[in-house]
Amino acid sequence: MSDEPGLFRTIYTTRALRRFKPDPVPDAVLFQCFDAAIRASSGQNAQDWRWIIIRDPAIKAKLREWAVEGWERYSARYGSEEDIRRLPRNQRLSLLSVRDLALGLDRVPVIVAVLGMKGRHSTPGGSTFPAVQNFQLAARAMGLGSSIFNLPMREQLYEMLGIPESNQLYCLLPMGYPADRQGPVNRKPVSTVVYNERFGEVWAFAGEQPDEGWGERWLG
Repeated sequence: MSDEPGLFRTIYTTRALRRFKPDPVPDAVLFQCFDAAIRASSGQNAQDWRWIIIRDPAIKAKLREWAVEGWERYSARYGSEEDIRRLPRNQRLSLLSVRDLALGLDRVPVIVAVLGMKGRHSTPGGSTFPAVQNFQLAARAMGLGSSIFNLPMREQLYEMLGIPESNQLYCLLPMGYPADRQGPVNRKPVSTVVYNERFGEVWAFAGEQPDEGWGERWLG
């Protein structure tokens, strides 16, 4: 455990990674991720999150089929692949990694389906996604990569996974040991997205901080 990154280093270096090595993820590593996930806050302490581990090749093959269909619809707004390659670097790299994940989804070591109880909370997903964030940060600390990936989500998935009508599927989390690197993420400055007291009111303290934030404190 001593080689694990600290909390802030983990936060500042957790990217959405979509390309994975074929190495299997041990059950003990998965358990640690889930054990960290369920420490998240939960409205009324309902703890109604549920998780399904997907490793069955037949299910992953079907998910790949649906993901490719989803990618074809999604990417059409950007034009051809050649058009995508002319986009700004950050947008281009993100889109191409989504494409690669869709095409290779059947080879991803583990896909986790994230569920919550229908009608249990006034804000659907509000008591589930904190646990998802915990899960992804724990995965990063254990040397894994992951991303939220919803292109394969279909109504048929409920029957395929035996999900009862009382539960809602919120997202899918493909994960594995990453072929790409973790690292600092580019984000808009805090001063442009956080306001003081009222929407649009400048927070003077944030304006005095560097646009790149305080990442160097944790990444040095």
